[in-house]
Amino acid sequence: MDEQNGTTIAKVKEMIERSEDIVVLLGIGTVIESGGENIWSSRECYRIEEKYHKSPDEMMSVEYYSARRDKFFEFYKNEIISSCLTPAPLYKDLKRLQQSGKVRKFITQNYFDLEERAGLDDVIELHGNIKYNACPHCGKKFNVEYVRNAKGVPVCDECNSAIRPGILLFGEKILNGLMTEAVNACESADLILVLGTNMYDNMVKFCTGNYEGERLVLITKEEHYTDRYADFVIHDTVTNVLPKVITDDLPKITPKPKAKAESKPGKEKKEKQNKTVTVKK
Repeated sequence: MDEQNGTTIAKVKEMIERSEDIVVLLGIGTVIESGGENIWSSRECYRIEEKYHKSPDEMMSVEYYSARRDKFFEFYKNEIISSCLTPAPLYKDLKRLQQSGKVRKFITQNYFDLEERAGLDDVIELHGNIKYNACPHCGKKFNVEYVRNAKGVPVCDECNSAIRPGILLFGEKILNGLMTEAVNACESADLILVLGTNMYDNMVKFCTGNYEGERLVLITKEEHYTDRYADFVIHDTVTNVLPKVITDDLPKITPKPKAKAESKPGKEKKEKQNKTVTVKK
């Protein structure tokens, strides 16, 4: 570990110990550390286009689901739900952080059910979850194994309608209530941990756009030109870093009530030297 990382780790550990309202944003890196793939990486995009002759964006779109349902589910079952991922060790550290009473929310746009299987509570799943599947006609629910094991297009065993996966597809919007909840949680946080992604990530930009604090910590393996928008940056895997900043002797507190924060439309944002404060869509 280089000296700069070591110094930053010590600072982050101290901040976590003193914080009482932490929000954790989990990016695709936490999926990769759990054995998954980033289908939007250059390498995976190339492989997928070679195999299916279409981009991941096209095949994961609501239009493709509607028009080419057979091809959609061929891709979905082969590339998205072909195996059940096991939460990486980093999730045990996040569970310990949660047990300290310091976490307000976990926010993720990953949909592989890692957070729930790791026992995390208060999770905002912006892009849904592969475990939730339903018939759009009668509303019957189906687990991911039913979809994975179906021959061809999985259909409802009650009304024979094609099942709808419980994840957000390209061309669909995140529910306003979820986004409001995520933005408000970050706005009132006294510490934000961004794990396994970068500051260019749409989830990070939007959720932290109203955050005016000076404790936004980025932990990610790869350097990125937007690192400068974080207050503290550690370049390493999340699994390597979290045990050093979330220790067994972490002080515990009584969690704050989970009151819904009020949105503050029209609030003037103060400009900060090292932070992206206002996100324009």
